[in-house]
Amino acid sequence: MKKIFTLLVTGLFTITSFTTLNAQDCKTKLSLFAENAKAKNYAEAETQLNELRKDCPTISSALYAYGERIYKYKLKNATTDAEKTKIAEELIQLYKDRLANVPAKTKKGDVLGDIGTLMVDYKIGNVKSQYDTFDEAFKTDLVNFKNPKSLYQYFELYYNMYKTGDSGVVLENLIEKYEELNEKFESESERLAKTKNQLIAKKEAGQELTSKEKRTEKVADTNVKAIAIFSGNMESLIERESTCETLIPLFRKNFAENRSNALWLKRAAGRLDAKGCDEDPLFVELVEAVDALEPSANSKRYLAGIYERKGNLVRAEEYLNQSLDMEKDPIRKGKLLYKIADKAKRRGQKSKARKYYLDAVKSNPSLGGAYLKIAQLYASSVNQCGNDEFTKRAGYWKAAEMARKAGQVDPSLKSIANRTVNSYMKSAPSKSDIFSKGYKGGETVSLNCWIGGSVRVPSL
Repeated sequence: MKKIFTLLVTGLFTITSFTTLNAQDCKTKLSLFAENAKAKNYAEAETQLNELRKDCPTISSALYAYGERIYKYKLKNATTDAEKTKIAEELIQLYKDRLANVPAKTKKGDVLGDIGTLMVDYKIGNVKSQYDTFDEAFKTDLVNFKNPKSLYQYFELYYNMYKTGDSGVVLENLIEKYEELNEKFESESERLAKTKNQLIAKKEAGQELTSKEKRTEKVADTNVKAIAIFSGNMESLIERESTCETLIPLFRKNFAENRSNALWLKRAAGRLDAKGCDEDPLFVELVEAVDALEPSANSKRYLAGIYERKGNLVRAEEYLNQSLDMEKDPIRKGKLLYKIADKAKRRGQKSKARKYYLDAVKSNPSLGGAYLKIAQLYASSVNQCGNDEFTKRAGYWKAAEMARKAGQVDPSLKSIANRTVNSYMKSAPSKSDIFSKGYKGGETVSLNCWIGGSVRVPSL
């Protein structure tokens, strides 16, 4: 009996040692693999990757992170469509293995979004399987499903399902999906704006950004630009279907059953406002219903617009002030002020528009688009300023100054800001014009119009 017990203990010790040894082997192999991947020795690293996926699939999320580098490198250097599709399928499987083997260290929404994008880009699966991948990301991990391209592709697939008419998607579903994704784009924009504003404040305080902060700023700028592109593409798709002529009957039909649904009322009123359908009686009914049910900064802003159109400017101003007082979040308040400025701009109220654009930037310092809009207002007013051709065209210097600020506070706008500056500088007085006027640079030219103030003559 004693002999049997000794054998059992010895055997158990042997099994335990073997298991520990295997775990240690996995760590050693992972370390060697990581070094090769970092050094871009991808051929050798891929062999190690395959061994690790077979023998040590749960060892670490690093296994899959470095594996992703290998497949992305192969994908970038593939020369034929067939080769690219095969590599994309292998990368998708790597992502799926990651989800299965290291779920606690995996952002599901992010990874599923990557899978969906690969499926769309390389025509893997059908529309339904592609859509279902994005839909799972959206429904199970919305926080981490935030890649702008993936969000747009999710909507584009749904739009295509609506257009084919064989998936049961009707216009009402399409508009609802648009609103859901538009809200996601807006929440991501707000998150990135807060990040950028913290960095702007640090730089304005004369502090140097760390290398990590510089990377954060670069990623934020890239994503802000991507959001502008892809949310704009999404808007272009919905614009084809959601006109005042289609929206008003649709919302009218569903208004009664949704009178107590604050979210539906907000989305319906927001869509009509965005499409310029705010003069229809239905818009007034929607706004009054949502304001009675769940008053918000937006509902008060809508009411301000309604009373302004009625000519009751005192009441309109009251609602506008209520709107601004109710919005406490600085990013959303900046967005609200920006919308108010846009409406004033469309109505030709240039001075009022500038005031609200500047207030918007005070609230959200990274809102460079406000400076671009002010630049447009100045450029459109040059003929109203100055006493002669030179002083009138000097207004373009002021416009260029505003456009330049846009690129400074929001690097994602740098390209369009630079193009705008160059365009305005070409219209402004030339060096020969400055010389002929007897200026050497540094003098000031008064802008005798609503713009006010002066602008400095550039040095020759």
